[in-house]
This record gives sequence, C-alpha cells and structure tokens, in this order.
Amino acid sequence: MTAEIVRHKILVPADTSKLCDLREEITGLCDHHDVAPKVTRRMVLAIDEALANIIEHAQLKTEDSEIELCLEVSEDKIVAEISDSGIAFDPSPCFKSPDCRLFPRRGFGLYLIHMIVDSVTYERTSEGRNVLTLTKTLA
Repeated sequence: MTAEIVRHKILVPADTSKLCDLREEITGLCDHHDVAPKVTRRMVLAIDEALANIIEHAQLKTEDSEIELCLEVSEDKIVAEISDSGIAFDPSPCFKSPDCRLFPRRGFGLYLIHMIVDSVTYERTSEGRNVLTLTKTLA
C-alpha cells in the first residue's frame, strides 16, 4: 500500500451499460495500490450499486449526464466520493434489510452498500449536487 493519499477522478456516463468498464477500472486502481482482492471486490460492488441507483433513480437532466467519482486510496482507507446533479436523496439512514418477499430480485443495493462500507455520508451542496461518500477502512 502506498504511504501517500492518491485521488483518482473518473467521469462516469449515466448509462448502466458503461458500469462494466468502470468496475474494471476501479479494480485496476485498487490492484495498483495493493488493496486486498477481497476489499477491492467489495468496494467495487458498493460503488457499482451506488452508481446504478443514481442512474436509475436520480432523474439526471440528460442522457449524456455524467456522474463524478473521486476514488481516494490511502494506507488506511478507501474513500469513494460520488457526485451527481440529480434529485436529492439521502441513502445514509437506509440500513434495514429489505423484505425478500416484496423484492425477490431487487431492492438490496442500499443494504449491500451499508453492509460493505464502514461509513456512508450524504450532502446536498448549495450548487444542487448530491455528494455521497463511501468509506472503507483497511485492516
């Protein structure tokens, strides 16, 4: 693991078909910084779930809208800051397990995110942007 904090800025098209490429890019960045494979897989899943929810539910203004992902890797943690211009939604308090009878195939994204990361914070900026921050402490 590198001693300094390294921040990677990635612009993500608001298109779920582009998430596969992003998952590979995040995996490569984590590998480059010697993040354990298990932690990498989990962070990739958490980030992917957050982005998929934004793309599906945030009602971004145009199809070519972009979501900004800043991935920060340090010796002791990984921080993913996700910023978009969609409608406001604070996912930080959504921690309860979904009812499997009501959502047999969907509705587990926020639950997974909260189970994977150590901290979920949300801010709505004065410029009207949503900023979701996912933090995973490295053991």
